[in-house]
Amino acid sequence: MLRAIKIYGKMKAPQLILIAFLGVAASAIIIGTSFIDSGTAAGGDDASELSSQLMIILQLVALLSFYNDKTRHLDAWLVTQSMSRRQLLLSKMFWLIIAPIAFAVFIDLFLTITIQPSDWAHAVRSNIINGAFSLLFASLVLGVSLVIGPIWQKVAGSMYLIIVFETITHTSADQMLSKQYFINDLMTSVLAIIGISLVALAISYYLVEHVGVDTEDEPVRLSYLKWPVVIFVFVSMLILQLNAAGGLLDKLLLPVILSITTFVFVFKPKLSWER
Repeated sequence: MLRAIKIYGKMKAPQLILIAFLGVAASAIIIGTSFIDSGTAAGGDDASELSSQLMIILQLVALLSFYNDKTRHLDAWLVTQSMSRRQLLLSKMFWLIIAPIAFAVFIDLFLTITIQPSDWAHAVRSNIINGAFSLLFASLVLGVSLVIGPIWQKVAGSMYLIIVFETITHTSADQMLSKQYFINDLMTSVLAIIGISLVALAISYYLVEHVGVDTEDEPVRLSYLKWPVVIFVFVSMLILQLNAAGGLLDKLLLPVILSITTFVFVFKPKLSWER
C-alpha cells in the first residue's frame, strides 16, 4: 500500500507542487483582498472564509488533476506496475483528497497564529467544519467519477453535484460556524458528516473492482446503478426547486426535463418511426 502511494505521489509530484503553489498564492490574494477591503488582516469570521475558499480552490485543482489521469490513461499504466485498482484508489484518496484538505488547514492555522493568534480557537473550529464538508464533497465526487464513464460526463456530473451540494449544505455550514452552535452539537454533526464520507469512500472502494475497463465509454458503468442515477437527478433537482417561486407544475418542470435528459444519455433508447 505504501509503495502504491509513493509511486502515485512520484508520478503526480509536478501537479501536487502546482496545487501547493496555487494554495499559497490563493491565500495571499484572499488575505490581501480582505486587508484592502477592511484595512485589517484576515481573522475572526474571515478565518472560516479563508479555509473554505482555500479548500474549494485546492479541491477543484485536485479534481482537474484526477481527470487528467483519465486523459493520459495513467490509471491503465499504473495497474501494470503491480498496483491493484483498490491500491490506486486509496493512493488518489490520500494525494487528491486528504493531502489538499490537510494543506489548506495547515496554511489557514499558520496564517491565523502568525497574524492574529487571538483568533486561533475560531480558526480551529472553522477548519474542522470546512474540512468535514470538504471530505464529504470529495467522497461524493469520487463516487460520481467512478460510476460515470466518459470524461465530459464526469465533468458535467461533478459540476451538477457541486451545485446541489453547495445549495443543500450552505445553510448547515453557516449554522455550524455560528458561535451559538454548542460544541456538543458541533462534534456530533462533524462526526456524522465524517461517517457519511467514510461510507461513501467505502462504497467507492468496493465498486472500483467491479467497474470494467470495457465500460469506460458507458454513461453509467454499472448497470444496476442506471435507475438510481436517474432518480437521484430528479429528486435532487426537485429538492432545489422546492424553495423556488411558482406553483407545483413550475417546480416539477426542470426536474422532469433533467431526469428525462439523463434517462436518454444513460439508457440510450432507440426511437424508430417504422411500423
